[in-house]
Amino acid sequence: MNYIKHTLVDTFAIFAEELKHVFRDPGVIVLFFAAGLLYPILYSFVYKNEALRDMPVAVIDNSHSSVSRDFIRKIDATPELGIAYACNSMQEAKQLYADNKVHGIVYIPRDFSKDITAGRQTHVLAYANMASMMYYKGMYAGITYASLDMGKHIQMKNLITKGLTNRQAEISASPIQYEGHAQYNPQGGFPSFLLPAVLILILQQTLVLGIGMLAGTAREENTFHNLIPYQQKYHGTLRIITGKALAYLLLYAFIGSYNLILIPHLFNLPHLISWANLVPFMLPYLLACIFFGMGISVFFWKRENSMLLYLWTSMPLLFISGFSWPNTHIHVFWKTVSYFFPSTFGIQGFIKMNSMGASLSQVNFECTGLWIQAGVYFIFAFFVYRWQILQSEKRRIK
Repeated sequence: MNYIKHTLVDTFAIFAEELKHVFRDPGVIVLFFAAGLLYPILYSFVYKNEALRDMPVAVIDNSHSSVSRDFIRKIDATPELGIAYACNSMQEAKQLYADNKVHGIVYIPRDFSKDITAGRQTHVLAYANMASMMYYKGMYAGITYASLDMGKHIQMKNLITKGLTNRQAEISASPIQYEGHAQYNPQGGFPSFLLPAVLILILQQTLVLGIGMLAGTAREENTFHNLIPYQQKYHGTLRIITGKALAYLLLYAFIGSYNLILIPHLFNLPHLISWANLVPFMLPYLLACIFFGMGISVFFWKRENSMLLYLWTSMPLLFISGFSWPNTHIHVFWKTVSYFFPSTFGIQGFIKMNSMGASLSQVNFECTGLWIQAGVYFIFAFFVYRWQILQSEKRRIK
C-alpha cells in the first residue's frame, strides 16, 4: 500500500515539476501557446476568402465583332475572372501584368468571328500568372466555362436554322444536363481543404518540438548531461513517463480543443464532428504524439536540435499524409514511412469526421493505428527513459 502511495505521490510530483518546466521556459511557452494558438488564426486569416474570385485579367480583342464582345461578357460573368482592362496590344497587356495589375491575359485573334461564322474551329490564347496555381486554376476554369457556354449557344443557333424548335435545339446541344456540386466543400474553398490537415499537424509538431526543447534544456542543465536527473522521485521509469505525459496531455487537451473546436467555428470552416467522436479520437492521437516526442527526445542534446526536425519534417509529413494526393497513388515506400508518424492517421481520421461527417466506427482503421502507435511509442519511451536512468546512476557512482 505504501509503495502505491509513494508511486502516486512521485508521479504527481513529476507531473507538477514538468508543468513548472514548461511555464519557466520562454521557448516552450512560445511553441505550446503562441505557435499552438496563433498559427491556426494566422492560417485562417491568410486563407479566409476560401476561393479566388474575380481575378483581374486584361483582354485584347483583335476581332472587334459582336461575337468576340459576347465571349468577353461571358468571361466577365464567370465567378473566377473579371475583365479589368481592355488593351489595344499585347505589349500594353504585358505592362499591366508586369505592374501586377492583372494576373492573366486573354488574346482574341483577328479571325475569331470569321472562323465561327464559317463553321471552323477558332482559337483563343490565355496566359496566367504561374506564381500561384490558384491563378492558373482560375484562368483555366473561367475560359473553359465561357467557351463551353458559347459553343452550346452556337450549336443551338445552327440547329434552329435547320428547323428545330428552341427546346429541341437545347436538348440536342446539351442532351445531358450537368450540374457540378463538390461534396463536403461546395465552395471549392482552399481553407476548407487545407486547414483541417494543418490543425492536426500543428498539434503533433509543436508537441514534439516542445518536448525536444525541454529534453535539450534538461541535458544542458544537468552536470553529466543526462536526460533524467539523479533524484529519488525520478527512479521509477513508469512514474516518470506517466507524470510527464499527463502534464503534456493536460496542456494539449486545452490547445487541441481550441484548435479543433473553436477555430472552425470562428472562421466558418467545416465542422461536422461532435464532442462524443472528437474526444475518443484525439486521446490516442495526443498520446501517440506525446510518447513519440518523449521517445525521440533522447537524441536531442541541445535545444536547437528539435527545431531541425520540425523544419525538415513539417511539409513532407503534410504531403505524404494522403490529404492532398490520393493515398492509393502514393508510392508504397512513402506510404510506409508515413505510418510511423501519428499525423498520418490523425489527418485522415479527422478529415473524415470533421469534413465528411463520418462516425467513430467509420474511422476504425485510423483509431486502431493511433492506439497501436501510442502503445509502441510508449514501450519505446519506456526503454529509452530506463536506459537514461541507468546512465544517470552509473555516472553518479563514478
